[in-house]
Amino acid sequence: MNLGAHSPIDTFGIKEPQPYRLDSQAGSSAYHGWVGYVWAILITAINALIGHFLYERLELSNLVMVFLLGVVFIAMRYGRGPSIVASLLGVGIFDLFFVAPYLSFSPANSQYLITLLAMLVVAIVISNLMINVKSQARIAAYRERMATALYAMSKELATCQTEQEIVCMAVKHLSHEFNSRAVILFADDVGCLQYPKAPELPESLRTVDLTLAQWTLDNDRLAGQSTHNRTLYFPLHDEDKVMGVLALLPMGHARIGLPEQQQLLETLLRQIAQALSRLRFAEQAKSTQIQIEAEQLRNSLLSAISHDLRTPLSTIIGSASALADDDSHLQASDRLDLSRAIVDEAERMALLINNLLDMARLDAGKIYLNKQWYPVEEIIGSVLTRQHKYLQKRSVKVTMPAGIPMLYVDVVMIEQVLINLIENAIRYTPASSALEITVDISAQTTRIAVADHGPGIPKGLEEKLFEKFYQTRNEAAQSGVGLGLAICRAIVEAHGGQISAHNRPEGGAAFELVLPLDEAPPVLAPEDE
Repeated sequence: MNLGAHSPIDTFGIKEPQPYRLDSQAGSSAYHGWVGYVWAILITAINALIGHFLYERLELSNLVMVFLLGVVFIAMRYGRGPSIVASLLGVGIFDLFFVAPYLSFSPANSQYLITLLAMLVVAIVISNLMINVKSQARIAAYRERMATALYAMSKELATCQTEQEIVCMAVKHLSHEFNSRAVILFADDVGCLQYPKAPELPESLRTVDLTLAQWTLDNDRLAGQSTHNRTLYFPLHDEDKVMGVLALLPMGHARIGLPEQQQLLETLLRQIAQALSRLRFAEQAKSTQIQIEAEQLRNSLLSAISHDLRTPLSTIIGSASALADDDSHLQASDRLDLSRAIVDEAERMALLINNLLDMARLDAGKIYLNKQWYPVEEIIGSVLTRQHKYLQKRSVKVTMPAGIPMLYVDVVMIEQVLINLIENAIRYTPASSALEITVDISAQTTRIAVADHGPGIPKGLEEKLFEKFYQTRNEAAQSGVGLGLAICRAIVEAHGGQISAHNRPEGGAAFELVLPLDEAPPVLAPEDE
């Protein structure tokens, strides 16, 4: 999949409930407003009243602490500006109402000037310290949220299997973390960004400026800062190129200005880009693997077909040429042998072509089962009858218990499975070796096994034998393209069964197919005589 040039896939997030956030106006916009200054004045006035009631009970040095406590509270709650105002007001009120001469800013004792100056300095220092402590605590909390957000996104990205899943998940997290609406834009085939056609964008995201977004894509730079457009445009890129653009529209008074926020956003964007790159590389690797496998199958098919067609065609051409030669003076018996050779080789070619057609039909899913109830013994008897001329020099032992229930199968296909297994045994065992067919039943299945006394199956290849076009070294020298067992597996699995191969302890190989037992067939009423 080429993420740099494909049809646009765009997703937008829905506004989430606003969690605690740290923005560039923390400690400023909310705390520097007029509310903070009003509270600074009120709390200083309240401190003055408290000082009035405690004036005769406390020393002036202790009375100063009442005003410092007010400054500390204002600094913690409303920030630097209101706390400085509270400090100046506190010093002024303390000098005006608690230091003689009263209602005058000229204290009688010059030592009080040092006290008032120290009070002002201490108040301002404490104010700054409290603001810094609160700011550090807020930053620490935000960094913890950053770690949590990064972990949550990386965990979800690891489970995404499609580009659409990655985009939807990314937009959800970005919208939540930055209190914004988000949209990820990809370019079309000619590299131009477009509005998404579906789903419909909300009206708030109609402010996305495609010109700025396109500029971001082309120049790999952030756009939207220091402009009248509140939407920010971030390039989304992997190591070598820009693959898309993220547009963020902050909601309400939200802003993305602090270094911690920008660092979090850059990290999240990097994770999103890595996930998309991972998906792209996985798709490319999968496509490459499919091409390699297709090429291998094509080469195997061409090699096998050319070999299996060349041999019978050579025999047919040679036999037909001899029969057509008027000067050959062939005896009647020789002509008969040549005619039979032509028929045999033609049947081999027909079997090869039929296997190819059957495999193509099975791969296309065009397999239709004409299931009916058939006795197992009749199926096996029909198979042995059809293979009689190939089994004349062999003994075939059939073992089955009495009372085996009927099978609900497509009898033509199941017979083809058994014929393929018998032909496979004939091809790779000595000409006079015996074959065994065994039938067993259990509560829910019927097992039919075809066993031989040949060399057996090479160790570790029991499963690979059922792959299309797979041939062992011994098979490659024989006729066949490696489709017979693959067809057997497809037919048996279409019946809801299983087929397997293994070596027998006493020697030779055994191929077993296990078919499910359906409900008993309906009992037909006897006809009246």
